[in-house]
Amino acid sequence: MSDKLVKTVIGALVAVGLAIAVSYGLISQQTADQVQNQANQTLSDDKTAQSPAPQQPAPTPQNPAAQTPAPAPTESAPQNPAPRP
Repeated sequence: MSDKLVKTVIGALVAVGLAIAVSYGLISQQTADQVQNQANQTLSDDKTAQSPAPQQPAPTPQNPAAQTPAPAPTESAPQNPAPRP
């Protein structure tokens, strides 16, 4: 497989994983964007692609606007009423 294809597949998997994490409320959209930007920088670095023993692969650049937004937590989880004194 070519390096470009491997980077694209890895980037897509990371983007999907981040979108799922945001949609379940595990991380914020801002955190997902930061992780995506860091991964983009790592993948675009030629030295990382040429290392003899790859450590942890990072994703390719993705458009952060293409990720699904997280639903409001109040919509998915019913809130219990406050206990009365």
